[in-house]
Amino acid sequence: MKVFLFIWQLPQNFLGELVVFLTGAVKKDDFYICHSSWFTGVSLGNYIVIGSIPYVNFSIDKNLINHEKGHQKQSLILGWLYLFVIGIPSFIGNIIDRYFHNDWNYKERNFWYYNQPWEKWADKLGKVERKY
Repeated sequence: MKVFLFIWQLPQNFLGELVVFLTGAVKKDDFYICHSSWFTGVSLGNYIVIGSIPYVNFSIDKNLINHEKGHQKQSLILGWLYLFVIGIPSFIGNIIDRYFHNDWNYKERNFWYYNQPWEKWADKLGKVERKY
């Protein structure tokens, strides 16, 4: 069954392995941590990679982990379609948020980003309740 699920999610598993390799991420519990201030988290198949700033005490944001676990569930449901239905729109939304919402406060940015349909679904699957 594990082999079937790995193949079912092959494109995102391949990208997940690539992200882990390129960032030098290390495994912690059921996710990986890499030293990066650019991204907070990404879920690619069996891989959740969380960014942290080097030499800073890293505290785990449970909402972030659970949100990324929600994306993992989406990957299990959608298989090869995941990157097109979830991954690419999420990536584009993240880029838009980072570069075009700089003048928005944290609350406004979170509200916009996490109200995109694919992000709301990940929150629901990961049992994340957001308070704005």
